[in-house]
Amino acid sequence: MIRQLACGVAATALVPRRLAAATPPSTKESVAALHAHPQPQLQMGTEQVAILVYPEFTALDALGPHYALAGMMGATVRFVAKSLDPVPSEGGSKSGLLVKPHWSFADCPRDLDLLLVPGGLVGTLAAMEDPATLGFLRARAKTTRLVASVCTGSLVLGAAGLLKGRRATTHWQLMEALTAAGATPVAQRIVFDGADRVTAAGVSAGIDLGLELVRRYRGDLYAKGMQLLGEYDPQPPFPGGGNPKTADQVAVDMLNTMHAPLVPRFRDAIARALSEAPTGKANGR
Repeated sequence: MIRQLACGVAATALVPRRLAAATPPSTKESVAALHAHPQPQLQMGTEQVAILVYPEFTALDALGPHYALAGMMGATVRFVAKSLDPVPSEGGSKSGLLVKPHWSFADCPRDLDLLLVPGGLVGTLAAMEDPATLGFLRARAKTTRLVASVCTGSLVLGAAGLLKGRRATTHWQLMEALTAAGATPVAQRIVFDGADRVTAAGVSAGIDLGLELVRRYRGDLYAKGMQLLGEYDPQPPFPGGGNPKTADQVAVDMLNTMHAPLVPRFRDAIARALSEAPTGKANGR
């Protein structure tokens, strides 16, 4: 709650007057100054947000946007999985994070404002071939206002038939795989297609997506507060090193060599999932 209040611009503006006598003079003066000038109203909301987790998902894909979204006062932000058993992120139970889902597929609300799907590698391929996961996404997409993804999470959406005819993005090495889902690859950090789909590029783009969604739900000032609260001011050790167009070519070649087999695996997984989908269940638009 403290973080939610703080992102409303100035949590100190909410300090009750009756506490002023117990504070040092410098703090009392600061509080008095805040009360003397009108402060921006804290914008409340009732958004229902579900973030899918599955074994071996990439933790930051989910936790990056979670940080910003969970800062929205009044919003309900929950993790959802096939069951309520703890779900390990990449690294498994030995080195990955264990996330305890709040909702199972069975008890997840149908009238969600946002359903977000993180990506990964081996675990993501397994999710793309899991009928229960794909069925859940197809069903909830019909009643959810906005379906989102981070990194290869868009390929899970593609396997569920939810990106057909859509513009979408994913990790830069797997853009080609989007075509198997009938999507148009777009090399941008965040891609909105209509009012009900948004996809984000590789892992760190999830933070940008979270802030952009807060901006759309609560306005610029609220999102600015969350960005400042998180001190999100990237200063990477290798400027331009996170984009294949400006990164060290040796690094680009190294990753392409390492991950070359992944492109056909993801593309084939999407093709199989779509061919096996129940007739009429895909919901690209």
